[in-house]
Amino acid sequence: MGLDFARLSLEEQLAAESAVLTMRSLMDAAKSASHGHGMERVETALHEKGFEHLRTMLAAAMASHEGAQKKGPAVCLVPVARPPASDAVKKRTS
Repeated sequence: MGLDFARLSLEEQLAAESAVLTMRSLMDAAKSASHGHGMERVETALHEKGFEHLRTMLAAAMASHEGAQKKGPAVCLVPVARPPASDAVKKRTS
């Protein structure tokens, strides 16, 4: 099943372009690697460009979601556990 690139959404076009640029970086890294260092160079390029590609897709997906722009600061409703008082620790260990 092939993609009809003319029918892609703007977010999908951004993801496709980012994927092509990532692939080009990987191919360039493989071509320029010295003998015995191909996988190392490709993995380095993947870490540099691949994660950037994923971040781009993640940002586009989140920005396209209606609820992504929440109003107000994030609030944590779960109370934080307090450490026991020093006296309680001493009593348990005695």
